[in-house]
Amino acid sequence: MTEIREDAQSPVACDPGSWTTLLRPPHLAVTTVLAGGTALHAINIYLVTAMLPSVVADVGGLRFYAWNTTLFMFASVVMSALVPKCLASLGPRNSYRLAFAAFALGTFACAAAPDMAVLLVGRTVQGVGGGLLVGLSYAMISATLPAPLWTRAAGILSAMWGVGTLVGPALGGAFAQWGQWRIAFLLLVPFAIAVALLLRSTMPGARAGNETAPVAYGNLALVAAAVLAVSVTSLSRQALVNFGGLVAAALLLGLFIHRERTRSRRLLPPTAFTPSSPLRPLYATLTVLVVASTTEIFVPFYGQELGGAAPLAAGFLGAAIAAGWTVGSMASAAWTDKARLLVGIGPVVSAVGLTGMAVMSWPSASLVTVLLWAVLLFVAGSGVGIAWPHMSAAAMTVGETPQEKNTAASSITTVQLVATSLGAALAGTVTNLTGVGGNATQIGHSAQWLYGTFAVIVLCGVLFAHRVIGERSRKHTEAES
Repeated sequence: MTEIREDAQSPVACDPGSWTTLLRPPHLAVTTVLAGGTALHAINIYLVTAMLPSVVADVGGLRFYAWNTTLFMFASVVMSALVPKCLASLGPRNSYRLAFAAFALGTFACAAAPDMAVLLVGRTVQGVGGGLLVGLSYAMISATLPAPLWTRAAGILSAMWGVGTLVGPALGGAFAQWGQWRIAFLLLVPFAIAVALLLRSTMPGARAGNETAPVAYGNLALVAAAVLAVSVTSLSRQALVNFGGLVAAALLLGLFIHRERTRSRRLLPPTAFTPSSPLRPLYATLTVLVVASTTEIFVPFYGQELGGAAPLAAGFLGAAIAAGWTVGSMASAAWTDKARLLVGIGPVVSAVGLTGMAVMSWPSASLVTVLLWAVLLFVAGSGVGIAWPHMSAAAMTVGETPQEKNTAASSITTVQLVATSLGAALAGTVTNLTGVGGNATQIGHSAQWLYGTFAVIVLCGVLFAHRVIGERSRKHTEAES
């Protein structure tokens, strides 16, 4: 794949990694491209979620409401898995150009949509661009920045999800309230163009020479089918259907893992499922942390039903997890010499926050209790953020060739998106089983079950989190220090 840029060898770049070094020339423009692509994807997700009711009221097609998210996630997962192929075939610069072009084209289609059919096409094309943008951002950290800056760069990418959770709902909600949701879509296009203009000076144009990146299309189809299974069945209000979707997804992913271990063509790095691979505990830890964060889906609902919060206040209560994720990532990224410890305590911190929510979720909550919920949700999110930059940096060290390193780095996005789909479906199943549609007392019990169940899930990450930073990654961390 692409060699590290020459300016990564300059005296400035060879200094010990610091935020100042990352956020000034010559690395500022690169960081802007990496973070900008992730921010576009994240803001778009939450912007559409906030204004979709108004969009559907305008263009119709209520029965296809949920497919806006389903098709977007499906396309994102597929394209994030194809990042290594794009890099090998097109090179970094042209891969990014394809991603920005697809995102802008899909956004224009959404803004101009006269009906639901065109809107769904636009959302799918947006997903193509968004999946590529996020996958490329992680894959290109190691190719465009010196090693001492990898963890901090991963921290900034992680923080962009928090930015999306804060900016997206505010922007989407405001324009939906004004009846100008089409303008909200169009506002994303100049941002995409502005970031794309930096590509020539930041991203290598060379392709990977004679290297090829054969795609395991059968394995990719299994992952895509698993995402569709949980996405479609999560739309049902019947717990049995939700549970069936989770079982189907588990079976499909089990077959996917079997093929990854036994076939020559793989979607993930060749060593991903070998007994000594650092990627196995990394994927497991990442999955439970992401699954735990999907409780944010129901936070606004519980905030309104149990705490009497207004819709806008309840929406920002739901953003507390993302805010914790952002702050945790930015604070943790500087402690590269404590990577093993931070990854190990991340699941514990998240479990503490979710356990507190399980204990304190009751009807007619006072203002003080609601404010305490915000603190606990912030803690839950910060556990994810504490571990995330170090897990991302650890993935970048796995592999003997540039092709393998790119695949390992971009696989973070694929696993994250799949885990998000699984977590959302599981959250829907738990709430359906525990009375989310009942009276205030039943809703309180539902909240306790949801937060308690997910606290147990994330706490399981302790069993393997300490293995994420293995010998190879410890050497990398020592080199950074």
